[in-house]
Amino acid sequence: MKILIWQTAYLGDVVLATPLIRSLKEGLSSSHISFVGRSFIKDLLKDFDVELIPFDKGLKESFELIKRLRREKYQIAISPHISLRTALILYASGIPTRIGFNRSEMPWLYTHKVKHRWHTHEVDRNLELLKPIGVKTLQRMPILFVEEEEKEEVTKKFNLPKEFIVIAPFSNFVLKEWHLNGWKELMEYISLPVIMVGMERDLEKSRQIKSVINLVGKTSLRELMAIISLSKVVVACDSSPIHIANALGVPAISIYTATSPHYGFYPLIGDYLKPNLSCSPCSPNPKRCKTGTYACLSAVEVKEVLEKLKLFI
Repeated sequence: MKILIWQTAYLGDVVLATPLIRSLKEGLSSSHISFVGRSFIKDLLKDFDVELIPFDKGLKESFELIKRLRREKYQIAISPHISLRTALILYASGIPTRIGFNRSEMPWLYTHKVKHRWHTHEVDRNLELLKPIGVKTLQRMPILFVEEEEKEEVTKKFNLPKEFIVIAPFSNFVLKEWHLNGWKELMEYISLPVIMVGMERDLEKSRQIKSVINLVGKTSLRELMAIISLSKVVVACDSSPIHIANALGVPAISIYTATSPHYGFYPLIGDYLKPNLSCSPCSPNPKRCKTGTYACLSAVEVKEVLEKLKLFI
């Protein structure tokens, strides 16, 4: 049996889809499993025993992918991704069993629709997609693989201390970012070395946070994973380093602002802090403040983060 998993969303979403791979491998061990995701999956999902199909959503690329999927004759497609493009491509690919969420765009293009529920973890939501094909042996924890050689290489390259904390203050969505003054004050109270990570686009903002080893924009994805795997705990906004940490067995603390654990992206290992505001939660991927106050960006206090950190260091 040939099974296709489709998750072309962000890095963290793909990490939280790895329990689908694990559960299918366990429950349908003789199946051939392929995974469609953005091009970063080649690095993120290295050492997974699945066929990786990078797809960056171009128009020409979409038609080429449809031809490939029709040619390779998949029997089942499982899609946590809810976009219109996803529904259209899977339908056009002629895959006879197509499983998606009822919240998906054009849900009628799926042969099986699973109820999408908030107030449950994304991992558990995704695993619901396996019910229509009778997979009952479920592996709930996300997993990623980092080799010992990679850990040794990043330790040497970046002169990493023996013990350290990783912070990831930045996000693809600015309204997910805890205020910079909070991060700056937090650094004053942490005795362990702190390594700060992020994308190159965040470099200017990152320079405002002192007393850290600033690796923002300096690591590849594999290097980021190796660094996180060596850390004692990751402290971040609602973003992919939280899920990467958990998938590598590292606890994480998520500081929520405009989003909320209500949406199901909280740490499975670790803890979280959230604003106590009447307007919270806002939305899963907020682009503007509903009230115009931006109160959520500073609602969580430094002392609250420090109390959580004490549990892990």
